[in-house]
Amino acid sequence: MGAYAALLSPPIHADYKKGMEEYKSGNFASAVHEWRTAAEKGDGESQFALGTMFERGEGVKQDSDKAYKWFRLAADNDSVDAQVHLAGMFMREEIDGKGPEDAVEWLQRAAEAEDVSAQFQLGLIYLEGMGVDEDPELAARWFSLAAEQGHVRAQNNIGNLYENGRGVEQSLERAFEWYERAAKQNDPFAQNNLGAMYARGSGVERNHAWAVFWFVNAAQGGNELALENINISRKNLQVKEIAASRVNIRAGNSTAYERVGQLVRGSNVYVLGSTEGWSQVHFDSEQGPMLGWVSNTLIE
Repeated sequence: MGAYAALLSPPIHADYKKGMEEYKSGNFASAVHEWRTAAEKGDGESQFALGTMFERGEGVKQDSDKAYKWFRLAADNDSVDAQVHLAGMFMREEIDGKGPEDAVEWLQRAAEAEDVSAQFQLGLIYLEGMGVDEDPELAARWFSLAAEQGHVRAQNNIGNLYENGRGVEQSLERAFEWYERAAKQNDPFAQNNLGAMYARGSGVERNHAWAVFWFVNAAQGGNELALENINISRKNLQVKEIAASRVNIRAGNSTAYERVGQLVRGSNVYVLGSTEGWSQVHFDSEQGPMLGWVSNTLIE
C-alpha cells in the first residue's frame, strides 16, 4: 500500500496516511473511514487499501464484490499493488468470467511500471502459455528485467533459459552467472542448478568440491533432488576418517565458531578443500547433509 503516496495532493495524502496510522494501531474501522474518504476522491492507493479491508473483513463485513469493485477502481487509477492483486484474482479464476488471459493486461501495466513481481509473473505466463500463446522470448525478457532487480526466482529461471537456449541464445556462462547470483541468495533450486554446472563442467571448470558445496546448501533448503546429486558428486572427493575420540565440526575456519556437528573416531568426512591447517568437510548427520570445518590434526 502507498507506493505512490508522495504523488498525492496533500489532503488526500493526509487521509491515506491517517488511515495507515489507524490500521497499524489496530483501529480497523477508523482506517476504513479514512481510506473511504480518500478512495471516494479517486485515490488509487486508498481504493486498494479499502478493497483489502473488504476482502479480509477488517473493519467492515467481508464482501468479495465490494473488494473487487475497489480493486478494479484502484487498478484503473494506476495502483500497481491493485493491478498485481487483480491479476492474481484473475489467474486463480476467483472472478466469474475472468481468467489468466485477463490477468495479462494488468500484469503488463504493472510490469511496465517496473514492478518486479509483475515482471516475474509475466515471465511465467509467457513461458508456460497460461492464457496466452507460449512465447519463450517474451518470458526471457520479463525474467531478465525481474532478475536485474534482484528477484531470486527470476534469476534462476533466466539462468535455466540460457542453459537450454530457450528464448535466448544458449550461453552456459550466462546461465552459470545467473544461477550463482540466485544461489548466493539461498535459492535451493539455483543452488542445485549451480552444483550441477560445477559437476558437469558446464560454463565453468569442473569442480566436484564446489558441486558438493552447493548441493548440500540446496538440500538444506529442501531440494530433494540435491540429495541424490550429493551422493553422485562426493564419490569424487577425498575421504578421511576422524582420528580423535570425539571431534567438533565447526561452522567457520577457527575454533571460535559455532559447532555444527560432532563426530566420533572412525567417522568418514568428505574433504572439499584445506587452508591454514583446517579442512572444509561434508558429512552426514541425523539432520541431513552438513558442511563444516575441522582441524587437519584431527583427521587421517
